[in-house]
Amino acid sequence: MMVTAAALVLGGAIPFGLQAQEGAGDSAVREELSLVEAVRLAHEYNPDFRIQENQGETAEWRRREAWGSFLPSANASSSLGYTASGERRFQSVQLGTQPAIYSSSYNMGLSLTLTGQSFLQPSVVRDQNAAVQAQIEGASAGLVDQVTQAYLAALEADEQLRQAVAELERTRSYVRQAEAQVEVGAGTPLDIRRAELQQGQAEVQLLQAENAAATTRFSLGRIVGVEVAEEVSLTTTFELFEPELSVEDLMTEAMGGNPVLRASRSQQQASRTQARAARTQYLPSVSLSASWTGSVFEPSTLGPLFASRMQQLSGQFQSCVEQNRIRALLGDPPRDCSAFDVSDPVIEAEARQQVRDENLGFPFDYRAQPVSFSMNVSIPVFTGFSRQLQIEEARVSERNAREQVRSEELRLRAEVETAVRTVNTAFRTVALQTRNRETAAEELRLAQERFRLGLASSIEVVDAQANLSQAERDEISAVYSFHSSFAGLEALVGQPLR
Repeated sequence: MMVTAAALVLGGAIPFGLQAQEGAGDSAVREELSLVEAVRLAHEYNPDFRIQENQGETAEWRRREAWGSFLPSANASSSLGYTASGERRFQSVQLGTQPAIYSSSYNMGLSLTLTGQSFLQPSVVRDQNAAVQAQIEGASAGLVDQVTQAYLAALEADEQLRQAVAELERTRSYVRQAEAQVEVGAGTPLDIRRAELQQGQAEVQLLQAENAAATTRFSLGRIVGVEVAEEVSLTTTFELFEPELSVEDLMTEAMGGNPVLRASRSQQQASRTQARAARTQYLPSVSLSASWTGSVFEPSTLGPLFASRMQQLSGQFQSCVEQNRIRALLGDPPRDCSAFDVSDPVIEAEARQQVRDENLGFPFDYRAQPVSFSMNVSIPVFTGFSRQLQIEEARVSERNAREQVRSEELRLRAEVETAVRTVNTAFRTVALQTRNRETAAEELRLAQERFRLGLASSIEVVDAQANLSQAERDEISAVYSFHSSFAGLEALVGQPLR
Protein backbone atom coordinates (compact mmCIF):
# COMPACT_ATOMS: atom_id res chain seq x y z
CA MET A 1 0.00 0.00 0.00
CA MET A 2 2.83 2.42 0.83
CA VAL A 3 4.52 1.61 -2.47
CA THR A 4 1.29 2.28 -4.35
CA ALA A 5 0.83 5.64 -2.63
CA ALA A 6 4.38 6.74 -3.33
CA ALA A 7 4.20 5.63 -6.96
CA LEU A 8 0.97 7.50 -7.57
CA VAL A 9 2.23 10.73 -6.06
CA LEU A 10 5.70 10.65 -7.62
CA GLY A 11 4.11 9.82 -10.96
CA GLY A 12 1.70 12.73 -10.70
CA ALA A 13 -1.35 10.49 -10.84
CA ILE A 14 -2.99 11.14 -7.48
CA PRO A 15 -6.35 12.88 -8.02
CA PHE A 16 -5.77 15.85 -5.73
CA GLY A 17 -9.10 17.42 -6.61
CA LEU A 18 -11.30 14.52 -5.51
CA GLN A 19 -13.56 14.86 -2.51
CA ALA A 20 -12.28 13.47 0.78
CA GLN A 21 -13.61 10.25 2.20
CA GLU A 22 -16.73 10.19 4.33
CA GLY A 23 -16.07 12.27 7.43
CA ALA A 24 -13.45 14.51 5.74
CA GLY A 25 -16.19 16.79 4.51
CA ASP A 26 -16.58 18.04 8.08
CA SER A 27 -12.77 18.01 8.54
CA ALA A 28 -12.54 14.70 10.37
CA VAL A 29 -11.70 11.04 9.73
CA ARG A 30 -13.49 8.85 12.24
CA GLU A 31 -13.58 5.22 11.02
CA GLU A 32 -10.79 3.87 8.78
CA LEU A 33 -7.75 5.39 7.13
CA SER A 34 -5.33 3.78 4.72
CA LEU A 35 -1.97 5.23 3.77
CA VAL A 36 -3.15 5.91 0.22
CA GLU A 37 -6.15 7.81 1.53
CA ALA A 38 -3.98 9.70 4.02
CA VAL A 39 -1.67 10.80 1.20
CA ARG A 40 -4.64 11.90 -0.92
CA LEU A 41 -6.16 13.87 1.95
CA ALA A 42 -2.81 15.51 2.67
CA HIS A 43 -2.50 16.72 -0.92
CA GLU A 44 -5.99 18.13 -0.71
CA TYR A 45 -6.01 19.64 2.79
CA ASN A 46 -2.45 20.13 4.06
CA PRO A 47 -2.14 23.93 4.28
CA ASP A 48 1.64 24.09 3.75
CA PHE A 49 1.40 22.05 0.56
CA ARG A 50 -1.58 24.06 -0.67
CA ILE A 51 0.44 27.26 -0.18
CA GLN A 52 3.23 25.72 -2.25
CA GLU A 53 0.78 24.47 -4.87
CA ASN A 54 -0.86 27.90 -5.19
CA GLN A 55 2.39 29.27 -6.58
CA GLY A 56 1.77 27.32 -9.77
CA GLU A 57 -1.69 28.72 -10.40
CA THR A 58 -0.35 31.89 -12.06
CA ALA A 59 1.99 29.97 -14.40
CA GLU A 60 -0.39 30.11 -17.36
CA TRP A 61 -0.94 33.84 -16.97
CA ARG A 62 2.81 34.43 -16.73
CA ARG A 63 3.20 32.59 -20.03
CA ARG A 64 0.44 34.65 -21.65
CA GLU A 65 1.95 37.86 -20.32
CA ALA A 66 5.32 36.96 -21.85
CA TRP A 67 3.79 36.43 -25.30
CA GLY A 68 1.51 39.43 -24.77
CA SER A 69 4.56 41.73 -24.90
CA PHE A 70 4.49 41.26 -28.69
CA LEU A 71 0.99 42.76 -28.85
CA PRO A 72 0.38 46.53 -28.72
CA SER A 73 -1.16 47.99 -25.61
CA ALA A 74 -4.30 50.09 -26.13
CA ASN A 75 -5.67 52.94 -24.05
CA ALA A 76 -8.62 55.29 -24.27
CA SER A 77 -9.33 58.43 -22.26
CA SER A 78 -11.84 61.25 -22.16
CA SER A 79 -11.89 64.53 -20.26
CA LEU A 80 -14.28 67.38 -19.45
CA GLY A 81 -13.12 70.89 -18.54
CA TYR A 82 -14.28 74.39 -17.64
CA THR A 83 -12.35 77.68 -17.93
CA ALA A 84 -13.82 80.79 -16.34
CA SER A 85 -14.16 84.04 -18.26
CA GLY A 86 -11.43 86.69 -18.07
CA GLU A 87 -8.41 88.12 -19.78
CA ARG A 88 -6.25 85.64 -21.64
CA ARG A 89 -2.50 86.19 -21.85
CA PHE A 90 0.41 84.30 -23.31
CA GLN A 91 3.51 85.44 -21.49
CA SER A 92 3.52 89.23 -22.13
CA VAL A 93 1.03 89.12 -25.02
CA GLN A 94 -2.56 90.04 -24.21
CA LEU A 95 -5.03 87.86 -26.08
CA GLY A 96 -8.13 89.70 -25.00
CA THR A 97 -11.04 88.94 -22.79
CA GLN A 98 -12.68 85.59 -23.42
CA PRO A 99 -15.95 84.16 -22.12
CA ALA A 100 -16.18 81.06 -19.94
CA ILE A 101 -15.45 77.93 -21.98
CA TYR A 102 -16.65 74.35 -21.61
CA SER A 103 -14.35 71.78 -23.16
CA SER A 104 -14.40 68.05 -23.88
CA SER A 105 -11.82 65.78 -25.53
CA TYR A 106 -10.94 62.15 -26.15
CA ASN A 107 -7.77 60.25 -26.92
CA MET A 108 -7.25 56.71 -28.19
CA GLY A 109 -3.82 55.24 -28.65
CA LEU A 110 -1.85 52.10 -29.49
CA SER A 111 1.74 51.56 -28.38
CA LEU A 112 4.26 48.75 -28.74
CA THR A 113 7.78 48.56 -27.34
CA LEU A 114 10.12 45.77 -28.36
CA THR A 115 13.44 45.09 -26.64
CA GLY A 116 15.91 42.27 -26.72
CA GLN A 117 14.50 41.01 -23.44
CA SER A 118 11.01 40.83 -24.99
CA PHE A 119 12.19 38.07 -27.32
CA LEU A 120 13.75 36.06 -24.48
CA GLN A 121 10.97 36.62 -21.95
CA PRO A 122 8.89 33.57 -23.08
CA SER A 123 11.93 31.34 -22.50
CA VAL A 124 12.55 32.96 -19.11
CA VAL A 125 8.95 32.41 -18.04
CA ARG A 126 8.96 28.83 -19.34
CA ASP A 127 12.03 27.95 -17.27
CA GLN A 128 10.68 29.79 -14.22
CA ASN A 129 7.40 27.88 -14.47
CA ALA A 130 9.33 24.63 -14.81
CA ALA A 131 11.27 25.50 -11.64
CA VAL A 132 8.05 26.29 -9.77
CA GLN A 133 6.50 23.02 -10.94
CA ALA A 134 9.60 21.11 -9.83
CA GLN A 135 9.34 22.75 -6.41
CA ILE A 136 5.69 21.71 -6.18
CA GLU A 137 6.61 18.13 -7.12
CA GLY A 138 9.35 18.22 -4.49
CA ALA A 139 6.87 19.47 -1.90
CA SER A 140 4.50 16.68 -2.95
CA ALA A 141 7.18 14.01 -2.52
CA GLY A 142 8.19 15.52 0.82
CA LEU A 143 4.57 15.46 1.92
CA VAL A 144 4.32 11.75 1.03
CA ASP A 145 7.36 11.07 3.22
CA GLN A 146 5.89 13.10 6.11
CA VAL A 147 2.57 11.28 5.89
CA THR A 148 4.29 7.90 5.68
CA GLN A 149 6.48 8.63 8.70
CA ALA A 150 3.51 9.88 10.72
CA TYR A 151 1.45 6.85 9.65
CA LEU A 152 4.27 4.51 10.72
CA ALA A 153 4.54 6.32 14.05
CA ALA A 154 0.82 5.80 14.63
CA LEU A 155 1.08 2.10 13.71
CA GLU A 156 4.02 1.67 16.05
CA ALA A 157 2.05 3.34 18.84
CA ASP A 158 -0.80 0.90 18.18
CA GLU A 159 1.63 -2.05 18.42
CA GLN A 160 3.07 -0.68 21.64
CA LEU A 161 -0.47 -0.32 22.98
CA ARG A 162 -1.27 -3.94 22.16
CA GLN A 163 1.97 -5.01 23.85
CA ALA A 164 1.04 -2.98 26.94
CA VAL A 165 -2.36 -4.67 27.09
CA ALA A 166 -0.73 -8.10 26.79
CA GLU A 167 1.83 -7.20 29.46
CA LEU A 168 -0.93 -6.08 31.84
CA GLU A 169 -2.74 -9.37 31.30
CA ARG A 170 0.49 -11.28 32.05
CA THR A 171 1.02 -9.39 35.29
CA ARG A 172 -2.58 -10.02 36.36
CA SER A 173 -2.06 -13.70 35.70
CA TYR A 174 1.10 -13.55 37.79
CA VAL A 175 -0.80 -11.87 40.66
CA ARG A 176 -3.33 -14.69 40.59
CA GLN A 177 -0.52 -17.24 40.55
CA ALA A 178 1.18 -15.58 43.53
CA GLU A 179 -2.10 -15.52 45.47
CA ALA A 180 -2.61 -19.22 44.71
CA GLN A 181 0.92 -19.99 45.90
CA VAL A 182 0.25 -18.20 49.18
CA GLU A 183 -3.00 -20.07 49.67
CA VAL A 184 -1.25 -23.44 49.40
CA GLY A 185 1.64 -22.29 51.59
CA ALA A 186 4.20 -22.25 48.76
CA GLY A 187 4.59 -18.48 48.74
CA THR A 188 4.64 -15.41 50.94
CA PRO A 189 2.68 -12.13 50.98
CA LEU A 190 5.85 -10.49 49.67
CA ASP A 191 5.43 -12.44 46.44
CA ILE A 192 1.92 -10.98 46.07
CA ARG A 193 3.21 -7.44 46.70
CA ARG A 194 5.90 -7.91 44.06
CA ALA A 195 3.32 -9.18 41.58
CA GLU A 196 1.02 -6.27 42.35
CA LEU A 197 3.90 -3.82 41.89
CA GLN A 198 4.60 -5.39 38.51
CA GLN A 199 0.93 -5.04 37.65
CA GLY A 200 0.96 -1.36 38.67
CA GLN A 201 3.96 -0.70 36.44
CA ALA A 202 2.15 -2.44 33.58
CA GLU A 203 -0.86 -0.20 34.15
CA VAL A 204 1.39 2.88 33.95
CA GLN A 205 2.91 1.53 30.75
CA LEU A 206 -0.57 0.97 29.32
CA LEU A 207 -1.62 4.53 30.20
CA GLN A 208 1.45 5.93 28.45
CA ALA A 209 0.85 3.71 25.43
CA GLU A 210 -2.76 4.91 25.15
CA ASN A 211 -1.58 8.50 25.28
CA ALA A 212 1.05 7.84 22.61
CA ALA A 213 -1.55 6.18 20.34
CA ALA A 214 -3.78 9.24 20.64
CA THR A 215 -1.03 11.85 20.17
CA THR A 216 0.41 10.14 17.10
CA ARG A 217 -3.03 10.36 15.49
CA PHE A 218 -3.15 14.05 16.34
CA SER A 219 0.22 14.47 14.62
CA LEU A 220 -1.00 12.48 11.63
CA GLY A 221 -4.10 14.65 11.43
CA ARG A 222 -2.00 17.83 11.49
CA ILE A 223 0.01 16.63 8.49
CA VAL A 224 -3.02 15.25 6.63
CA GLY A 225 -4.88 18.51 7.21
CA VAL A 226 -8.01 17.02 8.77
CA GLU A 227 -8.79 15.68 12.21
CA VAL A 228 -7.95 12.00 12.72
CA ALA A 229 -10.06 10.74 15.61
CA GLU A 230 -8.52 8.59 18.33
CA GLU A 231 -10.71 5.62 17.43
CA VAL A 232 -9.84 5.62 13.72
CA SER A 233 -8.47 2.31 12.43
CA LEU A 234 -5.27 2.36 10.35
CA THR A 235 -5.75 -0.31 7.69
CA THR A 236 -2.40 -0.35 5.84
CA THR A 237 0.09 -2.96 7.01
CA PHE A 238 3.85 -3.24 6.41
CA GLU A 239 5.59 -6.56 5.93
CA LEU A 240 9.17 -7.12 7.06
CA PHE A 241 11.51 -8.17 4.26
CA GLU A 242 15.22 -8.48 3.68
CA PRO A 243 16.45 -5.47 1.67
CA GLU A 244 18.65 -6.11 -1.34
CA LEU A 245 20.17 -2.71 -2.03
CA SER A 246 22.93 -1.62 -4.39
CA VAL A 247 24.41 1.74 -3.49
CA GLU A 248 25.51 2.50 -7.05
CA ASP A 249 22.12 1.64 -8.53
CA LEU A 250 20.35 3.67 -5.88
CA MET A 251 22.71 6.58 -6.45
CA THR A 252 21.95 6.55 -10.18
CA GLU A 253 18.22 6.52 -9.53
CA ALA A 254 18.52 9.26 -6.89
CA MET A 255 20.50 11.55 -9.20
CA GLY A 256 17.68 11.38 -11.70
CA GLY A 257 14.65 11.08 -9.44
CA ASN A 258 15.29 13.03 -6.22
CA PRO A 259 12.69 15.83 -6.21
CA VAL A 260 14.89 18.35 -4.39
CA LEU A 261 17.73 17.83 -6.86
CA ARG A 262 15.33 18.13 -9.80
CA ALA A 263 14.04 21.41 -8.40
CA SER A 264 17.60 22.72 -8.02
CA ARG A 265 18.41 21.80 -11.62
CA SER A 266 15.26 23.53 -12.85
CA GLN A 267 16.24 26.63 -10.88
CA GLN A 268 19.70 26.49 -12.42
CA GLN A 269 18.18 26.45 -15.92
CA ALA A 270 15.95 29.40 -15.03
CA SER A 271 18.96 31.35 -13.72
CA ARG A 272 20.91 30.59 -16.91
CA THR A 273 18.08 31.95 -19.04
CA GLN A 274 17.79 35.01 -16.79
CA ALA A 275 21.48 35.72 -17.35
CA ARG A 276 20.98 35.57 -21.11
CA ALA A 277 18.02 37.92 -20.85
CA ALA A 278 20.06 40.40 -18.77
CA ARG A 279 22.67 40.70 -21.53
CA THR A 280 20.01 41.87 -23.99
CA GLN A 281 20.06 45.27 -22.28
CA TYR A 282 22.88 46.19 -24.69
CA LEU A 283 20.48 45.83 -27.64
CA PRO A 284 18.39 48.75 -28.98
CA SER A 285 14.69 49.07 -28.29
CA VAL A 286 11.97 50.05 -30.77
CA SER A 287 8.80 51.88 -29.80
CA LEU A 288 5.78 52.28 -32.08
CA SER A 289 2.71 54.38 -31.32
CA ALA A 290 -0.46 55.66 -32.96
CA SER A 291 -3.08 58.03 -31.59
CA TRP A 292 -6.54 59.34 -32.46
CA THR A 293 -7.72 62.54 -30.75
CA GLY A 294 -10.67 64.90 -30.89
CA SER A 295 -11.98 67.87 -28.92
CA VAL A 296 -14.83 70.35 -28.67
CA PHE A 297 -14.95 73.81 -27.06
CA GLU A 298 -18.14 75.72 -26.28
CA PRO A 299 -18.20 79.23 -24.77
CA SER A 300 -20.83 80.12 -22.24
CA THR A 301 -21.90 83.10 -24.45
CA LEU A 302 -21.33 83.76 -28.16
CA GLY A 303 -21.58 87.58 -28.03
CA PRO A 304 -17.82 88.28 -27.86
CA LEU A 305 -17.18 85.70 -30.56
CA PHE A 306 -19.83 87.30 -32.80
CA ALA A 307 -18.23 90.71 -32.30
CA SER A 308 -14.77 89.32 -32.98
CA ARG A 309 -16.00 87.64 -36.14
CA MET A 310 -17.73 90.81 -37.38
CA GLN A 311 -14.60 92.83 -36.68
CA GLN A 312 -12.50 90.30 -38.58
CA LEU A 313 -14.84 90.38 -41.60
CA SER A 314 -14.95 94.17 -41.53
CA GLY A 315 -11.18 94.29 -41.59
CA GLN A 316 -11.11 91.90 -44.50
CA PHE A 317 -13.76 93.99 -46.31
CA GLN A 318 -11.78 97.24 -45.88
CA SER A 319 -8.60 95.51 -47.04
CA CYS A 320 -10.41 94.17 -50.10
CA VAL A 321 -11.76 97.67 -50.98
CA GLU A 322 -8.27 99.19 -50.70
CA GLN A 323 -6.83 96.48 -52.93
CA ASN A 324 -9.54 97.13 -55.53
CA ARG A 325 -8.53 100.82 -55.64
CA ILE A 326 -4.97 99.88 -56.31
CA ARG A 327 -6.00 97.35 -58.91
CA ALA A 328 -8.14 100.04 -60.63
CA LEU A 329 -5.10 102.33 -60.90
CA LEU A 330 -3.13 99.46 -62.39
CA GLY A 331 -5.91 98.59 -64.78
CA ASP A 332 -6.63 95.22 -63.19
CA PRO A 333 -10.21 93.99 -62.70
CA PRO A 334 -11.58 94.41 -59.15
CA ARG A 335 -12.15 91.53 -56.71
CA ASP A 336 -15.57 90.67 -55.30
CA CYS A 337 -15.67 91.99 -51.71
CA SER A 338 -19.29 91.15 -51.04
CA ALA A 339 -18.37 88.04 -49.10
CA PHE A 340 -16.86 90.24 -46.36
CA ASP A 341 -19.55 92.94 -46.27
CA VAL A 342 -21.18 92.54 -42.86
CA SER A 343 -23.63 95.31 -43.66
CA ASP A 344 -25.34 92.68 -45.79
CA PRO A 345 -27.80 90.81 -43.49
CA VAL A 346 -27.17 87.58 -45.38
CA ILE A 347 -23.39 87.77 -44.87
CA GLU A 348 -23.88 88.69 -41.21
CA ALA A 349 -26.27 85.78 -40.69
CA GLU A 350 -23.86 83.34 -42.36
CA ALA A 351 -20.99 84.59 -40.20
CA ARG A 352 -23.02 84.21 -37.06
CA GLN A 353 -24.08 80.70 -38.06
CA GLN A 354 -20.46 79.76 -38.74
CA VAL A 355 -19.49 80.94 -35.26
CA ARG A 356 -22.30 78.85 -33.78
CA ASP A 357 -21.25 75.77 -35.76
CA GLU A 358 -17.65 76.13 -34.68
CA ASN A 359 -18.34 76.69 -31.00
CA LEU A 360 -21.31 74.48 -30.14
CA GLY A 361 -21.48 70.67 -29.58
CA PHE A 362 -20.30 70.20 -25.97
CA PRO A 363 -19.80 67.57 -24.67
CA PHE A 364 -19.67 64.86 -27.36
CA ASP A 365 -19.74 66.53 -30.77
CA TYR A 366 -15.98 66.15 -31.17
CA ARG A 367 -13.84 67.60 -33.93
CA ALA A 368 -11.42 64.87 -34.88
CA GLN A 369 -7.73 65.62 -35.24
CA PRO A 370 -5.51 63.95 -37.86
CA VAL A 371 -4.24 60.49 -36.93
CA SER A 372 -0.61 60.49 -35.78
CA PHE A 373 1.98 57.72 -35.99
CA SER A 374 5.48 57.60 -34.55
CA MET A 375 8.44 55.26 -34.27
CA ASN A 376 11.34 55.62 -31.89
CA VAL A 377 14.60 53.67 -31.83
CA SER A 378 16.59 53.92 -28.63
CA ILE A 379 20.17 52.69 -28.19
CA PRO A 380 21.38 52.60 -24.57
CA VAL A 381 24.84 54.15 -24.35
CA PHE A 382 25.48 54.74 -20.66
CA THR A 383 23.12 53.92 -17.79
CA GLY A 384 25.28 54.74 -14.80
CA PHE A 385 26.54 51.13 -14.44
CA SER A 386 23.05 49.90 -13.51
CA ARG A 387 23.03 47.67 -16.58
CA GLN A 388 26.39 46.14 -15.70
CA LEU A 389 25.21 45.62 -12.13
CA GLN A 390 22.07 43.76 -13.25
CA ILE A 391 24.10 41.58 -15.62
CA GLU A 392 26.63 40.75 -12.92
CA GLU A 393 23.84 39.94 -10.44
CA ALA A 394 22.32 37.57 -13.01
CA ARG A 395 25.69 35.90 -13.54
CA VAL A 396 26.21 35.50 -9.80
CA SER A 397 22.71 34.04 -9.47
CA GLU A 398 23.53 31.55 -12.23
CA ARG A 399 26.80 30.53 -10.54
CA ASN A 400 25.04 30.19 -7.18
CA ALA A 401 22.37 27.99 -8.76
CA ARG A 402 25.10 25.80 -10.27
CA GLU A 403 26.83 25.49 -6.90
CA GLN A 404 23.48 24.70 -5.29
CA VAL A 405 23.01 21.79 -7.67
CA ARG A 406 26.49 20.53 -6.83
CA SER A 407 25.76 20.90 -3.12
CA GLU A 408 22.53 18.92 -3.49
CA GLU A 409 24.35 16.16 -5.37
CA LEU A 410 26.98 15.88 -2.63
CA ARG A 411 24.30 15.92 0.07
CA LEU A 412 22.26 13.31 -1.77
CA ARG A 413 25.24 11.01 -2.26
CA ALA A 414 26.09 11.13 1.44
CA GLU A 415 22.47 10.71 2.55
CA VAL A 416 21.82 7.75 0.23
CA GLU A 417 24.92 5.93 1.48
CA THR A 418 23.93 6.69 5.07
CA ALA A 419 20.33 5.62 4.45
CA VAL A 420 21.43 2.29 2.94
CA ARG A 421 23.60 1.58 5.97
CA THR A 422 20.76 2.59 8.28
CA VAL A 423 18.30 0.26 6.51
CA ASN A 424 20.69 -2.69 6.63
CA THR A 425 21.50 -2.01 10.28
CA ALA A 426 17.81 -1.70 11.11
CA PHE A 427 17.04 -5.05 9.46
CA ARG A 428 19.79 -6.82 11.38
CA THR A 429 18.62 -5.10 14.54
CA VAL A 430 15.14 -6.54 14.01
CA ALA A 431 16.59 -10.05 13.81
CA LEU A 432 18.58 -9.52 17.00
CA GLN A 433 15.64 -8.02 18.86
CA THR A 434 13.43 -10.91 17.76
CA ARG A 435 15.95 -13.36 19.13
CA ASN A 436 16.15 -11.35 22.38
CA ARG A 437 12.37 -11.39 22.69
CA GLU A 438 12.26 -15.16 22.17
CA THR A 439 15.00 -15.63 24.77
CA ALA A 440 13.17 -13.39 27.25
CA ALA A 441 9.94 -15.34 26.67
CA GLU A 442 11.71 -18.59 27.37
CA GLU A 443 13.34 -17.06 30.47
CA LEU A 444 9.92 -16.03 31.79
CA ARG A 445 8.46 -19.46 31.12
CA LEU A 446 11.29 -21.15 33.06
CA ALA A 447 11.07 -18.63 35.91
CA GLN A 448 7.33 -19.12 36.24
CA GLU A 449 7.76 -22.91 36.22
CA ARG A 450 10.48 -22.74 38.86
CA PHE A 451 8.31 -20.38 40.95
CA ARG A 452 5.34 -22.75 40.65
CA LEU A 453 7.49 -25.63 41.87
CA GLY A 454 8.91 -23.50 44.68
CA LEU A 455 12.44 -23.62 43.26
CA ALA A 456 12.71 -19.88 42.59
CA SER A 457 11.64 -16.64 44.24
CA SER A 458 9.21 -14.12 42.86
CA ILE A 459 12.13 -11.81 42.11
CA GLU A 460 13.16 -14.05 39.20
CA VAL A 461 9.65 -13.93 37.77
CA VAL A 462 9.44 -10.15 38.12
CA ASP A 463 12.83 -9.68 36.45
CA ALA A 464 11.90 -12.10 33.67
CA GLN A 465 8.61 -10.29 33.06
CA ALA A 466 10.37 -6.91 32.93
CA ASN A 467 12.95 -8.31 30.51
CA LEU A 468 10.26 -9.74 28.24
CA SER A 469 8.24 -6.52 28.27
CA GLN A 470 11.32 -4.47 27.36
CA ALA A 471 12.32 -6.98 24.67
CA GLU A 472 8.86 -6.81 23.09
CA ARG A 473 8.90 -3.04 23.04
CA ASP A 474 12.41 -3.00 21.59
CA GLU A 475 11.37 -5.45 18.88
CA ILE A 476 8.40 -3.27 17.90
CA SER A 477 10.63 -0.19 17.80
CA ALA A 478 13.20 -2.02 15.69
CA VAL A 479 10.59 -3.20 13.17
CA TYR A 480 9.14 0.26 12.65
CA SER A 481 12.58 1.84 12.66
CA PHE A 482 13.32 -0.40 9.69
CA HIS A 483 10.14 0.65 7.86
CA SER A 484 10.80 4.31 8.67
CA SER A 485 14.39 4.23 7.43
CA PHE A 486 13.34 2.38 4.27
CA ALA A 487 10.64 4.98 3.59
CA GLY A 488 13.28 7.68 4.06
CA LEU A 489 15.49 5.94 1.51
CA GLU A 490 12.60 5.82 -0.96
CA ALA A 491 12.07 9.56 -0.44
CA LEU A 492 15.74 10.19 -1.25
CA VAL A 493 15.68 8.01 -4.36
CA GLY A 494 12.39 9.52 -5.51
CA GLN A 495 10.60 6.26 -6.30
CA PRO A 496 9.35 3.10 -4.52
CA LEU A 497 11.91 0.33 -3.99
CA ARG A 498 9.68 -2.63 -3.02
